[in-house]
Amino acid sequence: MNMKRIFMSVILTMFTSTSLAAMDWGIELGARQQAGDVAGLNFSANSMIGFQGGVFAHVPTEQGPVHFRTGILYTQRPLQSESDITGDTIDYSLDYLDIPVDILIKSGEKFGVYMGFHISINVNKSCSGNDACRVNDVDTPLFPVVFGMMFKATPKFGFNFYIDGINGPMAKGLYDYKAVGLNLTYSMD
Repeated sequence: MNMKRIFMSVILTMFTSTSLAAMDWGIELGARQQAGDVAGLNFSANSMIGFQGGVFAHVPTEQGPVHFRTGILYTQRPLQSESDITGDTIDYSLDYLDIPVDILIKSGEKFGVYMGFHISINVNKSCSGNDACRVNDVDTPLFPVVFGMMFKATPKFGFNFYIDGINGPMAKGLYDYKAVGLNLTYSMD
């Protein structure tokens, strides 16, 4: 399916809801601990800290505590490979635009749990630490599965704790990425 169609479907779903007055939206910003695997004998993968930030929207369904959670997030997915023999390292940087497609179940206005997936589109790829390093065959779009919980500490400020991951290739020699993250949220509703 064409990525433009998916994006337009998400936007239309958000704005054709009969409950727009109850929509919760805002910004979020935080850090994530990114891990994964690297291919090759005598190479290990080291986890790294990445960044995630963007906008979110929680669109309520007709009745009950179920909401559709979406938005657009800039997500860094860094990983470091290390030679078990020489100790040399290569830092890989894969950056994505993520569009959440999640089901959020809220128990009141202060707490909710969600699960779903992201449509992740690669926007940047690079590596450093070795002049010969290259990031090839980046698999995009990706569809990492995500589980999370959100809670508000005040009517405007809250937190989003999540775990995401994808089993399979990210790029040539990089695969099975997993992350845990914590974002600060600010609601505009």
